[in-house]
Amino acid sequence: MAHRTRKKLTKTELKKDPVNEALLKGMGYIQEHVKQLVITGAIIILGVLVIQSLTSNSDRQANEARAQFFLATQLYNMGIENLIRYGDVEVAVSQLQTAQQIARNNFRSYPGRLSGKRSMILAAKIGLLFRMENEVITELQDFLASDPGGELETSARLHLAIALENRGGGADYDVARELYNSILDEAPENSQIAWEAYSGLSRIAYGLDDYNGALENLQAALEIFPDTTEYVEYQLARLEAAMN
Repeated sequence: MAHRTRKKLTKTELKKDPVNEALLKGMGYIQEHVKQLVITGAIIILGVLVIQSLTSNSDRQANEARAQFFLATQLYNMGIENLIRYGDVEVAVSQLQTAQQIARNNFRSYPGRLSGKRSMILAAKIGLLFRMENEVITELQDFLASDPGGELETSARLHLAIALENRGGGADYDVARELYNSILDEAPENSQIAWEAYSGLSRIAYGLDDYNGALENLQAALEIFPDTTEYVEYQLARLEAAMN
């Protein structure tokens, strides 16, 4: 069987070749719009670079916030250990002050980061150790106004209540009591933060000479955690003495 030879296309037929026509049209379009295409390509490349830069910068900020929070936390733990375990007050104070400064700066630098917000709580906790109630109250009120939400908000309210309680006075006691009660309304039963709230209510009641209320709230706290520390024993002893 003879093989058929492919008929060669004439120049006229080649011009009508659809593939060839598409290529020619494409080349013509590129030549005609080369300037616009270059600009568009440059914009796309620039956009990609900006997105990559923003992502990289965002990751850098997140890592920096986490690192600063970790450093402040470690210094806080070391300070507490030196204070309680070794009785080295001078070293403990230095470590705690440094931890507080790092935590404050971290929150100011990264207020929108989770680690930055946690740093605010840590700074407030250290401030309470140094009896800096006025500063802690102002900082936590501003922090709560930013609506941190979730556990951070609950923790901030707890530390604010403690600061108000420590500062004392009728108005402060009233606000602190409201904060403690609001925490109890939301906190899981038998949780650490519920224990803290009951303990706070007990202290406030005692400060207002409401010994029955103080004992009732202290017992509620002890039902969560049967604490037998010397401080709790002291609280029970002074309540018993006051009620007799």
